[in-house]
Amino acid sequence: METITAARLAAAALLSLVPLSASADPVADFYKGKTITLLVGSSAGGSYALYGRALAEHMPRHIPGKPTMIAKFTGGQGGGLDVANSMSNTVRPDGLTIGMTQQTIVLHQVLMPKYAKYDARKWYWLGNVSPIRNMMMVSDKSKAQTIEDTKKFEVIVGATGPSSPTAILPKTLNKHFGSKFKIVYGYKGIGGLKLALRRGEIEGYGGSWVAVVTQLGPELKAGKVKALAFASRTREPTNPKVPTLVEVMPDDKSKKVANFLAAESDYGRSLFLSPGVPAARAAALRKAFEDTMKDPAFLAMAKKLRIPVEPTTGDSLAALTAELIATPKEIVDLAK
Repeated sequence: METITAARLAAAALLSLVPLSASADPVADFYKGKTITLLVGSSAGGSYALYGRALAEHMPRHIPGKPTMIAKFTGGQGGGLDVANSMSNTVRPDGLTIGMTQQTIVLHQVLMPKYAKYDARKWYWLGNVSPIRNMMMVSDKSKAQTIEDTKKFEVIVGATGPSSPTAILPKTLNKHFGSKFKIVYGYKGIGGLKLALRRGEIEGYGGSWVAVVTQLGPELKAGKVKALAFASRTREPTNPKVPTLVEVMPDDKSKKVANFLAAESDYGRSLFLSPGVPAARAAALRKAFEDTMKDPAFLAMAKKLRIPVEPTTGDSLAALTAELIATPKEIVDLAK
């Protein structure tokens, strides 16, 4: 009996030294050998593409099972609505698709609910790589070289679609500030707007400042483009003399509208999952995102691409989303 017991103890000890099988980690077991799609509601030519490709390259290392990841760009003409609607209605909630779409998408749910076939409160937010401050920008070809000048001179600006920041910013300024932006729709993402600006078809556009830094570097260095105002709750550190929308608005109500719209900057380049993704997979992807934000290789790539990394948590995005969707009707109506 003692010999049998000793043998069993020895066998148990040996088993404890053997690595656990893949089945002991169902998340790793699920992701092993699979491909995750990062579905990006933007064109392949702007800062979304830079973030998307960087994440697709580095985030898989931190996901159990080490799947591959590809970034798929759907275009930004509809303000990323296609991605938002797909993530809530047609994408299988298995954790193999991650969404990253226009930072105005939560505001869009409040402002234009008939087009929003989604509820952002039901998404599982992984986190935000960095706040992205949107702005109105003009070239040196425009007669308007300050935000006050736009009240005196018409400025032809390009936009991708009516729910994109490229349109929301000039429309907000026209309505509440009194500017004279003439909006031309239909451009395909920041890449299309950049070409139109260089060709002289337009005099400026609204969008993220990081896209100007990364896409119009030569023009920016030569002083051929400049920001007029930032749609953010705080001033852009690299342009401390340029005012925010809140600062230029003429009265208290319009300032509240501007502050509401400026919340989009807090979403920046955020990632989220469809409602219903299994909890263990969702938690693993959130941790993978957080680990990627501290990954030296990812940070080095971001520095090389000149894209900021100032991460915020998925929980903070969920709280902000609930706050924005509960905005008083009076402010929402004014913003509309």
